[in-house]
Amino acid sequence: MCNPALMQRIDYGDAGAAPPGQNHPYVRRTGENGSVQVAGEPAEAPSAASRVMTRRNLMRFTGVASAAAALSMLPVGVAAASDVRGRLGSRVVDLTHTLSSDFPIFYPLSPPPVYEQHRFLETDGFNANTMTLDEHSGTHIDAPAHFGGENYVDEIPVESLVAPLCVVSIGDRAEHDHTATLEVDDIRRYERRYGRIPRGAFVAMESGWSRRVPIPGAYLNQGEDGVFRYPGIGPEAAAFLVEERSIVGAGVDSTSIDHGGSEVPESHQIMLPNGLYGIENLNNLAAAPRHGGTVVVGAAKHRGGFGGPARVLVFH
Repeated sequence: MCNPALMQRIDYGDAGAAPPGQNHPYVRRTGENGSVQVAGEPAEAPSAASRVMTRRNLMRFTGVASAAAALSMLPVGVAAASDVRGRLGSRVVDLTHTLSSDFPIFYPLSPPPVYEQHRFLETDGFNANTMTLDEHSGTHIDAPAHFGGENYVDEIPVESLVAPLCVVSIGDRAEHDHTATLEVDDIRRYERRYGRIPRGAFVAMESGWSRRVPIPGAYLNQGEDGVFRYPGIGPEAAAFLVEERSIVGAGVDSTSIDHGGSEVPESHQIMLPNGLYGIENLNNLAAAPRHGGTVVVGAAKHRGGFGGPARVLVFH
């Protein structure tokens, strides 16, 4: 973090001042004449091809070799992003809820997040908040160690955080049965339509429950008897996914992998000790592809963590 005294000396309103990072040795910039220069090195004259490389000209290239040549003329960051998006898919869906102090946290076990701004642009030269939150707040990941597995959140293999996405819907049942669960029959029905769930996949249960988040009280759905009722993954389905399909993780669009009212968190106890991770409070699953997508889990990485907030994206 920059020294606050130093930050206060920055005049953000001076149009003539060099922007932050202007003299960083790895900053690339383009001059008025189209030259590309790395700070500390002489300007590199643009080639004729780079001067005329417009979107229209780029589209004229055909074949793999020509496309690679065209990408090589783009700035490094743009070319890399194009390459990654091309391999993962052209569309991205965010499966993450926005976390805030009023997000419906399962309050019997977790306190609500607290945000407090402690640095201000006017007095300190920059803005910063202090956040106090439970690891299991909002859209978050449950590490295997959360239920006795070996890996803490920082030890989850990165290879398992990028996986084929399979979205299995139980929305028709959940609309009428608020403690409906994903069952083996739902998985087999999915596979008859889309094919066998691949080894190393991430399976998400879509119940339509995330639509209840903005409605006060509807998401946790606590009855007059004190019982919380929401959908989850049934223990038989959890065991099937672990033993028969060898998935890397599973997620739900409700507040817990186990359905509301469960006396014992069996699905947690089946999946996490066997090395799988879970993701709770997923969002926008209705907009995600049922199959053929690739999920990317931006998991928290703090040492010894049992979980943490996650940004979950699907490319297709």
